[in-house]
Amino acid sequence: MRRRRAAAVLLLAPMLALTACTPDVTGTLGLLRQQDGSLEVLVRLCHGSVDLLTLDAVNSFPPDRNPDSADNGWANVKEKEVALSTPIIGAADIAMPFRERTLGKDVLWELTAFGDNGENAVSALFGASELAAVKPGEVLTPIGMFASDIYDSSDDPVVSPEEFERFAADFCS
Repeated sequence: MRRRRAAAVLLLAPMLALTACTPDVTGTLGLLRQQDGSLEVLVRLCHGSVDLLTLDAVNSFPPDRNPDSADNGWANVKEKEVALSTPIIGAADIAMPFRERTLGKDVLWELTAFGDNGENAVSALFGASELAAVKPGEVLTPIGMFASDIYDSSDDPVVSPEEFERFAADFCS
């Protein structure tokens, strides 16, 4: 539990920096570990629709090892993008379109859903170790990134599906 909270604190700092230059978030994404070990993306929107999922590298640990490069390591990791076959309105659960084993062990990721009218929903920031810690029947959430009356930044980002639904409802209220 302490390890998860420490990871949440470490993951929160880059998100705070990113929120200063991004549009308002209009939904939330959870990553549910299924009993067979696969991941499912839980999309919960407050309004509007989304039709695109992107997987963005936010940071890397350690930074780029190439001393001749002026870029940070995460900047060298390509964004992955998948268009959804049908737009999602409100809520939907979809199979994770990105293979977990292809995620670099030293890269911090964020999954984002986008819509044509500026709608967007974000996941928690995660690395391979955070995903590996999510047990079957648990959901990795961005709870710690969005303080509210019910949840605060010290809350564990790994919750039950029922807790995720309460968080998503509170997020949209």
